[in-house]
Amino acid sequence: MTKHGRGVWVLLGGAAAWGVLWYPLRLFVAHGLSGLWLTVFLYAGALVLISPVVRTPFARWPRLAALAFLGGVTNIGFVLAVLTDNVLRVTLLFYLSPVWAVLLGRVFLGERLGWRVMTGVMIAVAGMFMILWREAALVIRAADLYALAAGFSFAAANVLIRADRHLTIGAKAQATFFGVVVLGVVVAAFAGIAPPVSSAAVAGLALGAGGLVILAITVAVQYGVTVLPVRQSAVIALVEVLTAAVSQQLWLHQGMTVATVVGGAVLAFGATRVARHEQ
Repeated sequence: MTKHGRGVWVLLGGAAAWGVLWYPLRLFVAHGLSGLWLTVFLYAGALVLISPVVRTPFARWPRLAALAFLGGVTNIGFVLAVLTDNVLRVTLLFYLSPVWAVLLGRVFLGERLGWRVMTGVMIAVAGMFMILWREAALVIRAADLYALAAGFSFAAANVLIRADRHLTIGAKAQATFFGVVVLGVVVAAFAGIAPPVSSAAVAGLALGAGGLVILAITVAVQYGVTVLPVRQSAVIALVEVLTAAVSQQLWLHQGMTVATVVGGAVLAFGATRVARHEQ
């Protein structure tokens, strides 16, 4: 199999896994691991697994520190959002990330924005407002903010990576895991969130099996978006939205309003258009 073909299948698997990850996460919460501490345990496990095989030059650490912070916001925000709100809604709001990426790229990297990109931005933002519109009013809940912050931080991290293409996949993943653990512990300390009351078996499962899963799907997605053209990886990433919708319907029998479905389609179309024409 060619490198391109391998990238397609790896990214498909990673995106599909992210779309169904919410279900085992909610099972962990039901067994005593709260959302924030669950995130810390999962990513601590992934960090322990990856650290022995990754060595990063000291000169890269200033940039990796910024990447760690953005990765922390991205993953903590996404996990908290899917644990507390409609999964498909959260996934769609997160999918605004290509829009944030091109806007940040214009500001910090001087990248050009053609009319096709700007049209896609406006379409995607219109879709976002359709999703957030509830009962004749614009209503933004905590989970919406989590999802939007996660998507924005993910986009900012991608812009940072574009500015330094010498960072390896392993170094990027390690920095992300480290950022989640540190930021999670700091937030828990300042917010006064008590340590989990789950059993040792549940905590161990989150650290071991959970950490292995997080490591695998994170590396899969980063590998896919690294070896594939932006326009192709953006379309494949929509698999996450599809699997989120199907799994939500199968396991929760939770429907979506017409406004959310239409808004989601508009947002996905606009965001994909932006990504396809990203420089």
